[in-house]
Amino acid sequence: MKKDLWLFLLKLAFFSLALGLLWHFYLQTLYPHFLKPVAVPFFQWVGVKKWRLSLLLDHFSNLVPYTALVLATPGIIKEWKKTLLTFFGGLLILMIGHLLLSWADYYYWAKYGLTRGLFRNTFHFILLNDALPLGLWLLFYSRKLTGLFGFLKFGRKNRENDGGD
Repeated sequence: MKKDLWLFLLKLAFFSLALGLLWHFYLQTLYPHFLKPVAVPFFQWVGVKKWRLSLLLDHFSNLVPYTALVLATPGIIKEWKKTLLTFFGGLLILMIGHLLLSWADYYYWAKYGLTRGLFRNTFHFILLNDALPLGLWLLFYSRKLTGLFGFLKFGRKNRENDGGD
């Protein structure tokens, strides 16, 4: 158990650092262009007239921890079908979250301007967006927690720490 946990944590640190640097220096500027073909029709549909990207782009980086968590999860090669499904499904959910966050930001910005009301009303959307990667990983890989953290028990009693699904 301890060996698996340490390996997971080392892989998580490595992937977080590598993907974080890649995001910061390269992908952060490309991501809005990738999202734009979906964002523009969505924004027209919901009435968003200005994408306040400069304020929101830092919160779109939640793709990095989700990807790092999935890549660090034990058994992803053996369970490659589930890995692909959860990886791309999670990224899709995060991207939809980015569009919804942009919509909420515009709505409250148009209503309150740059006042305290804007920050009070958008704070919980930003917090949810930033915590979503961990929530998705826990949802998709809850059974892996037993294998990584032996003191956590999910599912049937007296179950061996198989760490698999």
